[in-house]
Amino acid sequence: MAALASYRAFLRVAAGMDTAARSAAIAQARSELSFFRDVVDQGEIARLVDAFDGKIAFLRMSTPKRRSTQRQRGATRTVYKSDGTTAHVATSRDKAAYQNWDGANMDPDSVARHNHSLRRMGFRDNAHAKGYF
Repeated sequence: MAALASYRAFLRVAAGMDTAARSAAIAQARSELSFFRDVVDQGEIARLVDAFDGKIAFLRMSTPKRRSTQRQRGATRTVYKSDGTTAHVATSRDKAAYQNWDGANMDPDSVARHNHSLRRMGFRDNAHAKGYF
């Protein structure tokens, strides 16, 4: 059962390989896994499956991701034209603008908005925390 799950994982990884390398890798995996049929010792089966999982891990590192698994940047919009046809237009999402503000160099607008929110919520000053001196 574990060998079957490992084989399925191997096939998912092998789908990202080019055709020639994929067919050679699948043939090699089938020959290795056919050897598992003759093994009856559970410890030996676990060792062989772990070795096969190590090969899958190496393939995951060395095989580029498939295009379908890479995330799409932006969104696809459907544009309805006046003649009744539709078109799917891909829009790219812009990166967030670089901000020069951090804890040591605070944004004055952010500070003003923060102070306004504090006053609106009833935090006028910190006299209650300081006590009477």
